[in-house]
Amino acid sequence: MKRWRHFLVTLLTIPFLIIYIWFALIVVDFLTGYYFIVDCIIYVAMGLLWIFPASIIIKWLANHEAH
Repeated sequence: MKRWRHFLVTLLTIPFLIIYIWFALIVVDFLTGYYFIVDCIIYVAMGLLWIFPASIIIKWLANHEAH
């Protein structure tokens, strides 16, 4: 059974998201409050930036499940 990969991804994704949210809060707190448009760009960037590492993990999982 290759179900251990699903378990591993689940276990590692939750701490990654917690650390990422903590990092994003620090960045947002440091960079926001000057201009509204800059605030909007930072919030959108931080909201979408986690998708790149998550897509790599999902692609890895999908490639190993297809074999």
